[in-house]
Amino acid sequence: MDSTLRRFALPLALLCFGLLAYCLVALAISLWRSPHSPTLLIGAFYDEGIIVDKNPVKAAEWYLRAAEKGETFAQFKTGFFYFFGRGVAVDHRKGLEWITLSAENGNSEAQFFLGDANYGGVEIPRDSAQAAVWYRKAAQQGHARAQQRLADAYFRGIGVEQSDRKAFFWARKASARGDAEGQTLLATFYFTGVGTPKNPQQGIQLLTQAAHSGNSEAYEWLGMANLNGIGTPKDVPAAIGWYTRAGDAGRAKAQYMLGYLYSSSGAVPADYPTANRWLLKAATQGYAYATATLAEHVDTGKGFEPNKLRACGLVRVALNQKLSEYEDDLRGQLEHEEKALSAEQLADVAALEALYSTPQGLGQLLGDITSAP
Repeated sequence: MDSTLRRFALPLALLCFGLLAYCLVALAISLWRSPHSPTLLIGAFYDEGIIVDKNPVKAAEWYLRAAEKGETFAQFKTGFFYFFGRGVAVDHRKGLEWITLSAENGNSEAQFFLGDANYGGVEIPRDSAQAAVWYRKAAQQGHARAQQRLADAYFRGIGVEQSDRKAFFWARKASARGDAEGQTLLATFYFTGVGTPKNPQQGIQLLTQAAHSGNSEAYEWLGMANLNGIGTPKDVPAAIGWYTRAGDAGRAKAQYMLGYLYSSSGAVPADYPTANRWLLKAATQGYAYATATLAEHVDTGKGFEPNKLRACGLVRVALNQKLSEYEDDLRGQLEHEEKALSAEQLADVAALEALYSTPQGLGQLLGDITSAP
């Protein structure tokens, strides 16, 4: 046995040495061919944990050295590290200075970052027009997310003059680069005929691609399409499946739709406990129609013990949220119900309104869900 091991020891050692030498040569060639300086690459190694252990402090040091030499990507990374406090103390002002310098020098990631910062008013005054300027600069360099943002800006007329044609143009660019948000936006254009003739079948294909990438908005749109038979045969179980995936991902409208489907839709047998759990998820996100539907369920005892005061409190909360439809009818109904209440009961309703105006307060209703039909 020992002689056998000795016989293979030298060849194995030579093989290992050869593999190590190959790796070192390959790394040297990669460094030589890289458009980035060794200084920046060392920063990236520490940043990503390549060859060496991850070390944000050392990564920040090396990125800063490269940034000071004028490397645009290093300038962006330095700004990013300062802005979010990676390896250095948080310094938003310094972070934005480096990111702006990088963007002005043509780095598309920095341009996209500034687009988002201007659009959301992150540490700088909100400026939709300036956001569109930065998005356009990054989009013209092929930055897919910037292309999607620019498409959405043209569609909504935010920071730019509204243009369905330009919205479609940039959404198609983003979609072609595999951006899931771009695919979803382009799909909605095909469904609604924005900037292009309607083609719901094409929309379904795009949504399916986006869904495979885990895009929750695509899940929601596929739920709608399957529920209504748009671009695909009507399939209620498939619709519920897609809405459930979207609801689990936190999309309030999908959660409301599940509450509707399991209660008053007639598409599936009523299941009020399940319906109310989904409605509560949507209501805690401020989705007014879910809150109003919960009020009706509490009032009529659908999955809850009937309780007029709680129902009135929920209606008040719904009316304080965004109810674009049925608001006048709901307000009139509330006034009618409250006329029959005593002063003490109205005080209880006001207290319940305050309670249900918070997600934590609404969450208390979860324990009140019953198996009542």
